[in-house]
Amino acid sequence: MPRNARKNIASFYIHVIVQGIEKENIFLKEEYKKEYINLLQNKFQENFNIYLLNYCIMDNHAHLLIYTEKSEELSKAMSKVNTTYAIFYNKKEGRVGYVFRNRFYTQSIKDESHLYNAFVYIHRNPIKAGLVDEIEQYPYSSYQKYQRGEVDKFCVELLFHTQDYKKVFNLLHRNYQEKGDIFDIDKNKRDLNEIKKFLSNYCEELGIEKEEIKKSNTLILQIAKVLKEKYLCNNKEISEILKIGKNRITNIIKKKE
Repeated sequence: MPRNARKNIASFYIHVIVQGIEKENIFLKEEYKKEYINLLQNKFQENFNIYLLNYCIMDNHAHLLIYTEKSEELSKAMSKVNTTYAIFYNKKEGRVGYVFRNRFYTQSIKDESHLYNAFVYIHRNPIKAGLVDEIEQYPYSSYQKYQRGEVDKFCVELLFHTQDYKKVFNLLHRNYQEKGDIFDIDKNKRDLNEIKKFLSNYCEELGIEKEEIKKSNTLILQIAKVLKEKYLCNNKEISEILKIGKNRITNIIKKKE
């Protein structure tokens, strides 16, 4: 791996998660998983010089580990991929409207240990979900491509410093122990007690009662942003938490977007 990349690892390596709206199984069919993988592989490097280091496409969400020296390009790239996929999915399913829950979630990789932990965690997602007993049994991740030596050589260098990576690759997967620094969309479900504390502190800082939030679209939008980004709440959950109609929540967020 290039030394400058290793030095700035927190900036260049990112764990990305996308999920179907209302946890819908937007990748349920084999055709859908393959389409999303193709979009990622074709659009990232071709248009944005973003490298897809590994991935795993599940039924209702996908994990990606990417490398980019221009993090500001990631939003553009993900928007292009997800918009293209949404058009494809809606046409196939005969539906309209949003396909993804929010745009996407990201976690910056902070060091080499975190990098390798995220790398293996992504490949092990199907085992964690109880879909397979062995990683190699799942066809919609990059694991088999690494085993067959079909991964872009630059991506291999970014991860392992060398093209002779198989021994280290197998060792990492065999000795994997999940650490607490991995962003897991299932573990980051909303904690009602923590949310209540957040709302209480928020209102205390502003010197207002919780009921007053309903009077201000600006306040609703600010709180909704935190609930979406930190607690991964969807519009329905935000509506229940704030006791405000879901349509109003949706309209306020749409206007901002």
